[in-house]
Amino acid sequence: MRARFDVPNVDGAAVRWTSSGYRQSQQVRVSTAVRGILGTATVVLLLVALLVRDDPRWFVLSGTCGMLWWGWDLLMEHVVTPVGDWLMSVITGGALDSPPPGARPNLEETIEYLEGHLERGASPRVEMNAAIRLEEIYRTVKQDPERARRVVDTILERYPDAPKLKRLRQARESEIV
Repeated sequence: MRARFDVPNVDGAAVRWTSSGYRQSQQVRVSTAVRGILGTATVVLLLVALLVRDDPRWFVLSGTCGMLWWGWDLLMEHVVTPVGDWLMSVITGGALDSPPPGARPNLEETIEYLEGHLERGASPRVEMNAAIRLEEIYRTVKQDPERARRVVDTILERYPDAPKLKRLRQARESEIV
């Protein structure tokens, strides 16, 4: 079973969400450094221009740095990054905005994961949620009412009076009658 949990980065990389919703490590990149330099230059040159009011060239220089900063952000955010993402998906054979391989568990992995919660003895809330999901999967997707019944029996033995299991309890009683 593949791990589907977030693991902290040990290399000190910052983590961000991409526009398509997937996590991506973000080291200090050239783009970030250029943005920082242009932003700092804009502010410093504006302060110099305010101190040396006699020379309008400082204001022009500050404005030019500000426009370059804005242009760089616009170019990177709306042209370079999307084109790079598209090229990577073409090169790697993935479709646009499709999850990376292994990002979404298949049905068998989901069943294994939920059964693990019941076998390992997680918290009562987690066990009840896992049992409810497993019962639904076995009953509706797998068309295996016997396995669904075993999951219901197991969880009702552990938590016979849990209000969260009311629907399962009622379904079990209607089968008996």
